Amino acid sequence: MQRPIVLIVRDGWGIGRDYPGNAVMLAHPPVLTHLLATYPHTVLGTAGLAVGLRAGYQGSSEVGHLNMGAGRIVEQEIVRVDKLIESGELFRHPALLTATEHCAHRGKALHLMGLVQDQGVHATEEHLYTLLELARRAGLEKVFVHFFSDGRDTPPRSALVYLERLERKIAALGIGQVASVMGRYYAMDRALNWDRIQRAYDALVHGAGLRAPSARAAIEQAYARADQTLDARAAGRAGEDTLVETDEFIQPTLVTGTDGAPLATIRPGDAVIHFNFRQDRAIQLTRAFVEEAFTDFARGPRLDVCYRGLTRYYDEFSGAVLPPMNMEQLVGEVVSAAGLWQLRIAEYQKYRHVTSFFNGKRIQAYPGEDRILVPSVTVTEDRQPEMSAYPVTDLVVTAIRDGIAAARARAETTAACTLDVEPSRTLAPERGADTYDLIVLNYANCDMVGHTGVLPAAVRAVEVTDECVGRVVEATRARGGTVIVTSDHGNVEQMLDPDTGAVQTAHTINDVECIYVNDAERDRALRPHGVLADIGPTLLECLGLPIPPPMTATSLFARKDGNG
Repeated sequence: MQRPIVLIVRDGWGIGRDYPGNAVMLAHPPVLTHLLATYPHTVLGTAGLAVGLRAGYQGSSEVGHLNMGAGRIVEQEIVRVDKLIESGELFRHPALLTATEHCAHRGKALHLMGLVQDQGVHATEEHLYTLLELARRAGLEKVFVHFFSDGRDTPPRSALVYLERLERKIAALGIGQVASVMGRYYAMDRALNWDRIQRAYDALVHGAGLRAPSARAAIEQAYARADQTLDARAAGRAGEDTLVETDEFIQPTLVTGTDGAPLATIRPGDAVIHFNFRQDRAIQLTRAFVEEAFTDFARGPRLDVCYRGLTRYYDEFSGAVLPPMNMEQLVGEVVSAAGLWQLRIAEYQKYRHVTSFFNGKRIQAYPGEDRILVPSVTVTEDRQPEMSAYPVTDLVVTAIRDGIAAARARAETTAACTLDVEPSRTLAPERGADTYDLIVLNYANCDMVGHTGVLPAAVRAVEVTDECVGRVVEATRARGGTVIVTSDHGNVEQMLDPDTGAVQTAHTINDVECIYVNDAERDRALRPHGVLADIGPTLLECLGLPIPPPMTATSLFARKDGNG
């Protein structure tokens, strides 16, 4: 088949119903309309059991890219932790027992920190409750919870719901206190905004932050400040760039005792368990705690704490409870072993997804795998819904039209772009003049802007993404190549709660489109329904490569005998 084969992931673009909160329908995207009218297409499941999650749980970018690159339904880490709990193994796990015994023998505090919510995207409250039970069984007395509030995968002002449930569990177990509250904007940054992580770290360790007499008061005070900001905006006294302190943006706030001092900060000799299971937004804060030679902000010497995390947040992190996934024969690996060249490209917000997540959480690139990272915007995405879609598109079109060497050269001369070339395979001049065999790119706009809850900005995000998809499709068609247009999960198609009309910022459980764009095969039949994992074997079939036995998903191409 003529190359390249291009996989376009429109992050956060699902299939929704026709109602006032559907940014896709409000945008009337002409490219999507044309593709659906012209080329074979099907729908893919992106949530729950279809992607290895708990039944009914929303998918995520991490989950989606893992499944696509693996070519099999990947049992996700939320489920892996659930199984440890169900079997009782978690209460016997050496990594956790080391932390509790560390505190028991020294009379030190145990700190549990992470995202407190029930949507299961980065963390889930049940895992926190289990860790509280672990501490109770260990006989610990000083146990503190550092509450990271969500507001992206949950409604923007829902933190009190989760706090109330947590406090009921604390009362029932007779152990634990909430010692701080802060929005994920600070504690869970993944875009190298180290000033945000520093504010979180300084609150947790040094007690530097706002004060409140209770966790409830911390949240209510943030909401009051949010209302004041909205009033000031309406009166022209505050700019649109002023953060509104809904759950995501709650400033780091220490809960105080009767003496006005913080109930607890993380001190030398204490133990910390980070209960997020998803890696990407736990990396930066974890590095600030565990790395000896840390220089991303003025931290000082590493704090002497016993630090654990539910999963392996990055390759060098040694304090994980769950071992990393060890999957073989993934798309990237098979393409590399065949001697083909591939490009992974996205802006920073989704760069790990098209690289390490698509590769089964492998950090290192495969031979023949180029990576281009385009910087993301540094303002909230609703203020610049175009994000970095245009420079991503320019680079992809260069790769398709002008070849590998031209794409590398353009990446090296594009401001703030990072080109990562795996050095073990030499690019011959004649090969460099040709395009890649496989290109995997992600447009982050619809997901990132969808999370802001700002509907007009979401409409613009759809328009920009659609326009950019059209440019890549046309460049690929001009070479006689193939494009698969799909998404990893829904978001922007449901910006208002269908029942209440309230702003919705979370992912959805909706299916997504999958469109097969190949001018020579416009009549090729696709199966009527699939899952994200089916993308993997479909890509290999397009490349003319055999589908390895571990890749248990099924190509989306319908067979002549009627079977998938």
